[in-house]
Amino acid sequence: MPNYDYLTPAESPAQRIARKNGIFALLDQIGQELEIPESRYLEAEKRYNSIIAYLNGCPVLSRFNPHAFPQGSFALGTTVRPLHGEEYDLDFIYLLRKAYPTTYNEQQVYDFLFARLKSSGIYAGMVELKKRCVRIIYANEFHLDITPAVNKHSCPQGSIYVPDRKQRIWKPSNPQGYVNWFKPIAALTPRISQLEKSFSEGRHLVTLASAEPVPSQHEPRGILRRAVQFMKRHRDVYRENNPHQADFVPISIIITTLAAHAYRTVVSLGEYESVFDVLEAVVRLMPQFIEVSQGWPDTRTYTVKNPTIDGENFADKWQNDEGKYYKTFMAWHQALQSDLLKLQSLHGRDELQKTLQLTLGGSEVMRVFARQVQQVSQARATNQLVVPKPAPLVAAAAPLVVPRNNFYGR
Repeated sequence: MPNYDYLTPAESPAQRIARKNGIFALLDQIGQELEIPESRYLEAEKRYNSIIAYLNGCPVLSRFNPHAFPQGSFALGTTVRPLHGEEYDLDFIYLLRKAYPTTYNEQQVYDFLFARLKSSGIYAGMVELKKRCVRIIYANEFHLDITPAVNKHSCPQGSIYVPDRKQRIWKPSNPQGYVNWFKPIAALTPRISQLEKSFSEGRHLVTLASAEPVPSQHEPRGILRRAVQFMKRHRDVYRENNPHQADFVPISIIITTLAAHAYRTVVSLGEYESVFDVLEAVVRLMPQFIEVSQGWPDTRTYTVKNPTIDGENFADKWQNDEGKYYKTFMAWHQALQSDLLKLQSLHGRDELQKTLQLTLGGSEVMRVFARQVQQVSQARATNQLVVPKPAPLVAAAAPLVVPRNNFYGR
């Protein structure tokens, strides 16, 4: 069979860069679709404020000078819509600043919080006790996970203790410190050739007296946050497609921590051809930040340190499991790299849509592509669809206006 490849014009560097930046732009739009919708965000903000006001009105809790603030993906700006269903998981800390672990045990702070909520005619039927938090369930909308905490006064970094009811111990944590560690890294801008659009820092928190507001929904997310969202959703699809590994896929805090370490390194290494190349480099470097040490006999210890507190290992479950967690991470990571490699080799819109639906799930991808079709159709109908000419060698040229399509299917 004859080879007609020579008939296909070679892709120029400018076309390659534009295509890869276009792929990342699609991932950015999908990331927007993965976030909590505006209406639900406003409802979550309203209910969060109502719950905190009700808790602060408790005579028992109020004497501990309580302070509430968001934590986890909601505070970081990396929230991802559930793969199936509509309930977002929104996490908050309820810090009892005048309660001390030497005075109150881990069960007592749970009892204070739980008793107050159970005494409410509104919340009594919505409350559920979890291992480390009290969950308030708004069916088919979201659930608010409120973790009681006490101060860890011996720590100059401002860490806290959160209770583990199952193990009956206090565990150190530093959710605000983690946000403060993550934000400056996410604000870093890599050097990218021919990149005209910069990415600015994402969400921030503002300290108030007794409760901090939920993070802003309108600020740009930046490259790192979009990368984390992409990886978390890819992980969710991988879990569903590999049920035998479902219990061992990496948790979100591990993905987020490794991605942040990798992104900070990537930014320092030099210039990149496109934003997509930054994403690919971040993914490639992530395993380097897992500490693997050889134990005895023939055992390995895996560590993903909390960068804001001594002694906390996010990969504590990875020990003594015959390496299943680590092997699953590496299998998922290999699939992630393979899918990125495939994405950057695609040219046609239909191929991109099909691959992204398989990689990230169907509904969000379909909405993004449907919106693009609608925007193109509207622009074409009003003679506003503009396609820029290739950059000339000397002088700039006027853009080409795409004429309205009146063929009506012919």
